Amino acid sequence: MAAAIVGGMVASGVIKVVITEIGSAIGGKIKLHKNLKRDLEKMKMTLESVEAALSDAERRSITDSSALLWVNRLKDAMYDISGILDDFESDTNLLGAMRKKINMPDKMKKMQERLQKITEDHQNYSAPLETRYNEQQIPDTWENAGNMEEVEIIGRTDDKQEIFTRLSGSSTEGTTFVSLWGFGGIGKTTLARSVYNDPKFEKHSRVWVYVSQVFDLKKIGNTIISKLSEQSQQIPDMDSIKIRLQKLLAEKKNILIILDDLWEKHPPQLEYLKSMLKQGDGCKVMVVVTTRDEGIASEIGTVEPYNLPQLSDEMCWEIIRQKSNFETRHDKERLEPIGKDIANKCKGVALAAQSLGCMLKSKLYGEWNSVRTNHFWNLSTSIDASSRHEVLGSLLLSYNLMPPCLKLCFAYCAIFQKGHNLMKYELINQWVALGFVEPSCTFSNWQVGESYIMQLMAMSFLQHSKADNDINITLFTMHDLVHDLARSVMAEEFNLAGPNCRYAQLTDCKKPLTSSSTSPEKLRALHVMDNDSLPYQFHRDAYSPAKYLRVLDLGRLYLNELPDSVGQLKQLRYLSAPKIRDGTNLKWIGMLRELNYLDLRESYSISVLPESIGEMKGLMYVDLSRCWGLKELPHSFAKLKELVYLNLSSNYYVLGIPEALAHLTKLQYLVLSECGKLRGLPEVIGGLTELRYLNLSGCIHSIFDSSSTNQTESFIDRICTIPSMEHLDLSHNGYPLISIPESASCLRKLVLDRCRQVTKLPECLAKMDPQSLFGLLPAFSVSADDAGCNTNLGILEYINPDELSITELENVKSQEETRNIKLSEKQRIVQLTLKWNPRAKRYVDDMELLRELVPPTSLEEFAIYGYISADLPDWVMSIGNYLPNVVRMVMFHLPNCNSLPPISQLPNLRVLTLEYMESLEEWNTTYSSGEDNVNELMFCNLEEVNIHDCPKLMIKPHLPRAASWSIRGSDNVLISWADSMPHNGASSSSSPLGATTNLKVEWSKVPLHQWRLLHHLPGLSDLHINACNNLTSSPKITLALQSLKSLTLQSSDQSILLELVGELTSLQQLAINRLTYLKEFPDNMRQLKQLQSLTLNHCTLRQLPLWLGELASLKKLVISNCSGLMTLPNSIGQLVGLQELAIAYCHHDLAQWCEAEENNTKLAHIEEKSIHIDPCYAPRAAIHSSRRSSPLRWPLLRKKIKK
Repeated sequence: MAAAIVGGMVASGVIKVVITEIGSAIGGKIKLHKNLKRDLEKMKMTLESVEAALSDAERRSITDSSALLWVNRLKDAMYDISGILDDFESDTNLLGAMRKKINMPDKMKKMQERLQKITEDHQNYSAPLETRYNEQQIPDTWENAGNMEEVEIIGRTDDKQEIFTRLSGSSTEGTTFVSLWGFGGIGKTTLARSVYNDPKFEKHSRVWVYVSQVFDLKKIGNTIISKLSEQSQQIPDMDSIKIRLQKLLAEKKNILIILDDLWEKHPPQLEYLKSMLKQGDGCKVMVVVTTRDEGIASEIGTVEPYNLPQLSDEMCWEIIRQKSNFETRHDKERLEPIGKDIANKCKGVALAAQSLGCMLKSKLYGEWNSVRTNHFWNLSTSIDASSRHEVLGSLLLSYNLMPPCLKLCFAYCAIFQKGHNLMKYELINQWVALGFVEPSCTFSNWQVGESYIMQLMAMSFLQHSKADNDINITLFTMHDLVHDLARSVMAEEFNLAGPNCRYAQLTDCKKPLTSSSTSPEKLRALHVMDNDSLPYQFHRDAYSPAKYLRVLDLGRLYLNELPDSVGQLKQLRYLSAPKIRDGTNLKWIGMLRELNYLDLRESYSISVLPESIGEMKGLMYVDLSRCWGLKELPHSFAKLKELVYLNLSSNYYVLGIPEALAHLTKLQYLVLSECGKLRGLPEVIGGLTELRYLNLSGCIHSIFDSSSTNQTESFIDRICTIPSMEHLDLSHNGYPLISIPESASCLRKLVLDRCRQVTKLPECLAKMDPQSLFGLLPAFSVSADDAGCNTNLGILEYINPDELSITELENVKSQEETRNIKLSEKQRIVQLTLKWNPRAKRYVDDMELLRELVPPTSLEEFAIYGYISADLPDWVMSIGNYLPNVVRMVMFHLPNCNSLPPISQLPNLRVLTLEYMESLEEWNTTYSSGEDNVNELMFCNLEEVNIHDCPKLMIKPHLPRAASWSIRGSDNVLISWADSMPHNGASSSSSPLGATTNLKVEWSKVPLHQWRLLHHLPGLSDLHINACNNLTSSPKITLALQSLKSLTLQSSDQSILLELVGELTSLQQLAINRLTYLKEFPDNMRQLKQLQSLTLNHCTLRQLPLWLGELASLKKLVISNCSGLMTLPNSIGQLVGLQELAIAYCHHDLAQWCEAEENNTKLAHIEEKSIHIDPCYAPRAAIHSSRRSSPLRWPLLRKKIKK
């Protein structure tokens, strides 16, 4: 069904808003003529009468074109009335106001006649009314606003297991694509989210990408890069993205990527996406793709696609039961057959069941029955009637039963693009600015708006966004089907090019508004955005035509300055204009008398605000954070009596803050983090009696000097006793914040992150948050109190977190302090780290302290850093009895420790790291059971051993079995073995667990031919040698390395090792990095007939040998930072199996050689090719070209992508 056909359903929301506006005008501040007041009251009564019949007309407008016509005429009239009222109330000029008062009665008379005609017309369309539904009342649970938790997934256990099976089915390293397909609303994204959050992937690097109908490889690549690297910088070209991605994927080892909602059908694009995430060297990448198209699923998947089936009717009924609180009802026996019928009508679609279940909550028996028999079940609101499930009648039914104001708030979301992240506080403030939020005598507009969010969340019309990373910012998104519904009911009102557009998004900022909109004077909300990263300069009169604009959002632009025409928008309530480069001209801002939301954050050049800002009496929200140039608040700022939200964070030099706050008594949210001029704040803070949220992060030192500890505690106490105070953020504060008062227990949330000087926390407070201790955990720093007699260690007595790291243990004053925290009783802890500073002064001997720090038996990961005693306490020397579940153990910088605990007693140990233990001489790998025999099952689970900078260490008598070894600066471990010695039975290479396959050796000073350890690793397949300069080999070493498949040579000034490489004929992967004296390859390397991958990085090679073409198995050749290479050998054309060639940051001549027409045929067979020029070796013209169109690509590749 076309969007316009359901467009009349928003009319009830519009008329509700207009009735409220008329009521406000009647009781408002502007003095009305007696006759005008009478006319307004008459119009209000007329509209209330029309409203009573409107819900029926809206429902009938779906199928009755006459009813639709009537509803649309009424809706247009409502907008015109609203415009008349706005126009009348906006003019503060005395002459203009008088003129409008004179003209107003005539306008009202014409409008009354128009309404009368519309009312009479309704008689022709009237029909018996259906059963009406009571409007949903605003819930009183304000404390839960925005805290909606995801409902447990019902009926998808087997489907989830199928995804797991496909992901784990490919056990080899590389990239696995699992595609999940099915029609819209069936639950693909929900299932993918469940997989994403499953504990199986808790230790994986995880990335969620919403792909959407606009397929943008750069966006996908940059999103993955930003998540994996935690850097937000955007990479502009695909080759750079691909190289960066492959490096990150190799580093992270185990990665799970969700590509949600893929629509792209073209095989070349999908193949490029797959190649972009292709990885095979030492890591496993798992990609789950959701799509509606079976063809896409087959094309993108590397394993069999999974078709997500519809839920059974029983599962739909279970969802409805859960969402409607069915079990709490007294009439559930009567309702159950009706509910099951409704579930059957959901046709197995989870989204339909969720929205209906929520809507049925608190409904009476008759209303359940009306839902079952409603004619909406026979509708499909999709434009394409063949796609019965594109937008389901059930969603339209849920929408129709919303209260009028909630209808309008939901429909407004159509203005945003699919997949857009909606910010909670922005969305609610826009609703308020547009008059969509129904006034309440009990609750504020913000609280009512939060209730709307809760209702939409409960109906699954809004969902928490995966991009929601900031704990202080809540983001939502909409399911594609729900977004389609919003656009259907909003119809022409969001189409900027249409004649009836009221709410629009402008994406082409280069054009004036009049050329983009046929009726700019009708616009109520305008969101302007541009993908251009350059600062944008508006035309001076850019927004003059939009005189009724209430919402102007410029938050996604880079602005040079705000145009003066913004000052002419007399009805503007919401202005978001952050990051203004030139903020010197804001004198007109005081003309926006109706403004209630102002966002100028990160406008660094604003140095002064005009005094006229105090004229905006209705201003409720102001964000001036990071306006670093601002020096002082104007005196008139104190006149903003209605201010509820104020953010002045990171304004270190702003004066006048306490003076202004003294008058802003309605403030509820105040952010002063990193402000530097706050002396006098304690005197005014008690007057902010409605304050709910206060952020004083990193600014206590600007209120008190470092010795004022008592005053600081008194100040915090005063804040905590403000009646409405809920959330206090004191993070990143040192002295004088050392003590938290008892009154803090009244708060709902307290944040003490990085408050390392806090030494006193009331017992009742510590018991409130035993998991994170308000941000003091998991990294807890021991510090002394003012008197220097005790430390803050006692705070840990009542905590029991999952993870705990105690640092600066050298500050502990007595053993009794550590004994009192009862560490061994904290059975929730699975990760424990104990840290001393090895160079710091001690008050208690390390061994005496460690004696009291007996960990709980629940521990799985244990680490000790900086311990300087020579011996270890008794419990450590009987470690198997105390830490039976440990899987990872680290001993780091224990300079005097000369013995190890009996590590062989740890049956579950998988990873062991010994680092900077200069005095450690022996690791005895035997374990006496007490009967003079050796336990042969020791180290049965050991996977990884890291021995770094332990120069004296020798391992006796047997080498423990572990798949991976890393040895750095610990030469005795390499040489202290006989030339030939059989393995212990427990470490025999015949066992799959016993075979050591990976070895990394760094910073060895002994010659390679003395590395007798290699004789005891018969299954070695991967060897990495770094910074080992004496690499002379021997026939025995060559023989020991015959099983080698992968070899990496790094940072050596010897080239002689390459003679050995040529003898390793089983090699499949060879990487040479920073061999500074390597001029050419030895001739015997032509024997590497099994070589599949060759990587050269930072080498001084002048040319590659002609015999390179003889390496027939070569599939991948990577050359980077090899500035001496000017050409490739002509024999490269013989490498018919070569699939990938990557050249990065080499000499420009090498790029020219590859681009030359005569060489194209030599490279034509290679599927994936990329090249980057090193600017240091490129001519000026080439650099200019690469900046404009980087990276260079071969014509052949361009043609392939176009196909």
